[in-house]
Amino acid sequence: MEAERVRPGGATAEDANLAIRAGKGEPAAFGALYDRYVDAVYRYVFYRVRNDAEAEDLTSEVFMRAMKAIPRYEPRQAFLAWLYRIARNAVIDRARRARTQVSFEDALAHPNADQVVEPDANLLALSDSQVVREAMRRLTPLQQEVIVLRYMEGHTTAEIATLVGKREGTVRGIQFRALAALRELIPSREALA
Repeated sequence: MEAERVRPGGATAEDANLAIRAGKGEPAAFGALYDRYVDAVYRYVFYRVRNDAEAEDLTSEVFMRAMKAIPRYEPRQAFLAWLYRIARNAVIDRARRARTQVSFEDALAHPNADQVVEPDANLLALSDSQVVREAMRRLTPLQQEVIVLRYMEGHTTAEIATLVGKREGTVRGIQFRALAALRELIPSREALA
């Protein structure tokens, strides 16, 4: 049986209760949050790093940081959004140390890449995945991140704005420019024939 995908959204009372209990030192409560969100954090991290081992290490680091910071967690915000911010900062810290970043092609080559939500069907219908990968590589890292969070992870513009630390209007502009660039970079099937 396939595990239910975590959907973006607001803070739930159950998450808030678990986080408060974890903040008071209850390991089982943090364990429940870990079990609920580890796959979502891993997928997010994998899009930004080079390989499985590094993604696993970084996911562990994210949860270690979260465990240390859980007493400061504010239950009015979505727990997953809070984790994504920690993950984003951990990836940025790692990238600064390593000066490398995963390409979109590497992310699609991951064995579990088919378990994420497919990007816009109209966009993928225009061309094969190799052309899409090449086009994604030509976007800026921020454009790639917005596209991945929006179309592969299914987050709303407001959630993406929180995750990347930009205003909603700025995120919409980044998304608009990224999609326009992809339309320019990806020829239609008729043009390929």
